[in-house]
Amino acid sequence: MDSQDTTKSNSEISKEQYQETKLLRDTLDLLWNKTLEQRKLCNQLEQENENLKDYINNLMTSSNVLDK
Repeated sequence: MDSQDTTKSNSEISKEQYQETKLLRDTLDLLWNKTLEQRKLCNQLEQENENLKDYINNLMTSSNVLDK
């Protein structure tokens, strides 16, 4: 009977380890996707900032704000 208990315990442990592994993998996948999403947003905002900077510089140059 001890060997059956041991086998059952090993099976339960294996099942728990599988569930923990799956949870960790799913969590890692979610974090990775969120990271990619944030990286994309950051790149987009950097590009928008560059566009605004160019726009402001062009406005200042065309209106001669710096010459006054």
